[in-house]
Amino acid sequence: MDTRHSLLLTVRALMSVVDAADPFARGRSLRIGRYSVRVARELGVPEAELETIELGALLHDIGRTALLHDVTLRPRPLDQGERAIVQTHPTIGWEMLGGIPGLEEAADIVWTHHERPDGRGYPRALAAGQISLGARVVMVCSAYDAMTEDRPYRRGLAPRAACEELRLNAGTQFFPEVVDAFVRLHDSGSLWDAFTREELDLHVRRGDLAEA
Repeated sequence: MDTRHSLLLTVRALMSVVDAADPFARGRSLRIGRYSVRVARELGVPEAELETIELGALLHDIGRTALLHDVTLRPRPLDQGERAIVQTHPTIGWEMLGGIPGLEEAADIVWTHHERPDGRGYPRALAAGQISLGARVVMVCSAYDAMTEDRPYRRGLAPRAACEELRLNAGTQFFPEVVDAFVRLHDSGSLWDAFTREELDLHVRRGDLAEA
């Protein structure tokens, strides 16, 4: 087993522990990692680059571990001050990971996965051309997972409704070509091709598969 694959296995295990600390996040990092690999492959990303995208997807929210749970798990929508705190998590994640050998490119995905094609993202309001394909993929996959997730103050959207939200915001919040690939894979059921049977049983919500 090469060093890079060993790093990927370690990160998968680490993020399963991190997710366990959030009662609403079970399997979230693994799902987003698997979705991101499948969408990136659909977009023609070479196999050699998929591990970097999966690492970025698995670690995209690692910066949230530095934030207080009474903010990140608040049982109501965040106010403006709390939202500003949460919006520091991409930079925190980048700072945590940027100096670790083998994670430099993944750290860039972590830093940019909340940027937007219309330049109104955070934390740096980057222009579309400054956002890597890996970050473009992770922003769509993580948004879908967040929209379909129940929170204390709201019920998650049905999968098809979440896909429609992605389409409605393509070109502003999300990159259209990534949304098209994601929805195409979702509707065909191919989005789950990268999951093992055990992962499907443990970490994929039944409603997601029912609407595929």
